Amino acid sequence: MIDRRRRQLLQFAAASASLAVLPGIGLASEPGLRAATPLGLPQVILARALRDERLDALVGGSELRDWRDPDQLRAWIAGSEVQLTATPTNVAANLYNRGVPVVLMNVNVWGTLGVLAREAPLTRLADLAGRQVGVPWRGDMPDLVLRYLLAREGLEVGRDLRITYQASPFETVQLFLAQRLDAAVLPEPMRTATRRQAGSLGLEPRELDLQQEWARLTGEAPALPQAGVICRRELLDAHPDWIAAVQRAVGEAVAWVNANPDAAAQLGAENAPLPAPVFEGAIARTRLEMRTAQEARPALEDFFSSLAELSSGFIGGGLPDDGFYLDKA
Repeated sequence: MIDRRRRQLLQFAAASASLAVLPGIGLASEPGLRAATPLGLPQVILARALRDERLDALVGGSELRDWRDPDQLRAWIAGSEVQLTATPTNVAANLYNRGVPVVLMNVNVWGTLGVLAREAPLTRLADLAGRQVGVPWRGDMPDLVLRYLLAREGLEVGRDLRITYQASPFETVQLFLAQRLDAAVLPEPMRTATRRQAGSLGLEPRELDLQQEWARLTGEAPALPQAGVICRRELLDAHPDWIAAVQRAVGEAVAWVNANPDAAAQLGAENAPLPAPVFEGAIARTRLEMRTAQEARPALEDFFSSLAELSSGFIGGGLPDDGFYLDKA
């Protein structure tokens, strides 16, 4: 596992270095739009957006592939295998700060993280004291949001509770259901899927919404700018009309998901190995709101600044400059 991850990181570093000099040769001139997305609600939003007939006619067709983990996404976007992707916002900032020419178009997912625990109580983060908590993707968003809030709650990892890390949410779920973890931090729709599966095994996990804990512990709104859409800079330069059309289609897709959770859940099930009821539950527990990059910038900078206190590598150094944010469309 360590050797594989090291190879991925080296490949990403090499791609980033080369692309800083020769960004995306030929990428913008090829027909069609190559897009990517993670499993979950960003996938539902982007899949719906790419079905827009006006967008399809403009770009000449599109391809949507799904990525397994942030490392795979970084390699794809840095290596120009995709032109546009749904992504966690910290991954987008990290790419930009490392010299990969990407532009943040929008933020549309504002709260997807939660904690499941096998035993009561679980009414606040202080209730995790003395427990072993599983967290996917060490150093990425679930990890840093949890650790930031634990510090606000006055809990110290290693002294008050134990965190173990897994390579993916699927691994975290497996360990939790096998009762080898006391609690698990999970994004939607994995949180809903795990709760349903636990019920079928006779377990009754408790649940704590981390967006609400953020509001309680910081005094800010319970809305974390967690995911949005980025594009390669040369695609924007070559086809600003494509980007405007995608932006419009994503906005309409977000509104459609909120207004039609049943149909949106069916679309999710068509594109992922999860049943429609899981997506329907995830939609009900997630704040979906379309904001352009410029509209979301203040919230993003506050969010990034908070989590960068734990690790500046979370966003690849300092706050992204003006070039990171799409200035119109």
